[in-house]
Amino acid sequence: MDKEEALASLSYKSPAPARTPVKRSGARGRLFALIAGVLAGLALLALGFRWIQPPSPPLPPEVRILEISSPHAPGTVLLSAAGYVVARRETTVSSRITGMIRAVYVQEGMAVRHHQVLARLESHTATAQVALSRRQLAADRAQMLSVEAQLHLDRKNLARIRAIFNEGLESHSALDSAEAAVAIDQATLREDGANAEAAAASLRLSRLVLRHTVIRAPFSGIVTAKYAHRGEMISPAAVGGFTKTGICQLVDMHSLEMDVDVNESFINRVKAGQPAQVGLSAYPNWKIPARVISVVPTANKDKGTVKVRVAFDRLDPKILPEMSGEVYFLSRPTESQSLKGPATILPAGAVSGLPTHPTVFQVVDGRVFRTPIRILGHPDPGRLAVTGLSRGADLVIQSPVSLHNGERVRVRHS
Repeated sequence: MDKEEALASLSYKSPAPARTPVKRSGARGRLFALIAGVLAGLALLALGFRWIQPPSPPLPPEVRILEISSPHAPGTVLLSAAGYVVARRETTVSSRITGMIRAVYVQEGMAVRHHQVLARLESHTATAQVALSRRQLAADRAQMLSVEAQLHLDRKNLARIRAIFNEGLESHSALDSAEAAVAIDQATLREDGANAEAAAASLRLSRLVLRHTVIRAPFSGIVTAKYAHRGEMISPAAVGGFTKTGICQLVDMHSLEMDVDVNESFINRVKAGQPAQVGLSAYPNWKIPARVISVVPTANKDKGTVKVRVAFDRLDPKILPEMSGEVYFLSRPTESQSLKGPATILPAGAVSGLPTHPTVFQVVDGRVFRTPIRILGHPDPGRLAVTGLSRGADLVIQSPVSLHNGERVRVRHS
């Protein structure tokens, strides 16, 4: 091939590679355009859905509620006194005998039932004593059987000698000996019977001591303190050393009440059965309905006070022994107030429509409903005594916004 043919060949083939990249560039551009169109369509569709769909509703307002636990008789506060929660039924559970502790089954805070086993003492000695008393009783009863058999024999011999003596064939001495033998057998039988009864009593005592190695709860309650552990000695009345006097402290939580000291100058304002309210320091916003049990008929000359016992109308697990608090003694309701029904003490901010149409918002199934009430009085500043509410009602005492009848709310307990 000469030079001209080579140049012609090159000039003929050169257009082919130039057309190929032009075609690829066009296909790629169409693909990019298609993708861009799809994305734009999706964006427009999303904007359309967002424009069509209504905005999500705002969350209901959160309100703070108060449950009406127990309406009480209305009355004004006559005076107040500080005191402590005490348990009228509490004890240090101890043992009736001296012994070494084998096991303790309770811990602080545990609830126990009446007659439940709290601890056990070592019982080897008591068990051996029971076995000894049982064998002694068996021996005494066997001795009685032997004496009864001898008495039966001597009575037959006496009858035989008496018959021969009546025929004149036996002497007075033989008859006297036979009668004495019967009398001795009878006395011996009575002695053995008394010994058997003493052995039976000893067996009962041994069994009682064995039962005392099992320490049980004298009543149902809560263990508030644990004093003894396995391997320690325990005694009903320890006088020193390392001998314990008790297993645990047991408190009957159903016997909790308030003990307060009232100044003797104001004790004439307090009577048995008088309504009251208790405010515990641990729960300042919780007013517990209560009543006066009794006024202890003695005064403390050092403090110039008289002790008053106050009972809770309804106990709650949150009330614990030794808690401090304030007792507000209320006046008795008048006859007109009693006819209006039970009253409830509410924060003044929970009542609206004062003074003409007082109402409160009651929460039922997540919605608030306006409930009319009647104002009975002002027991103290910032609170109102009202009537018209039932036990167990949930009342709104705080809300961030103004509420409307039937509005849905979110509940936060006080």
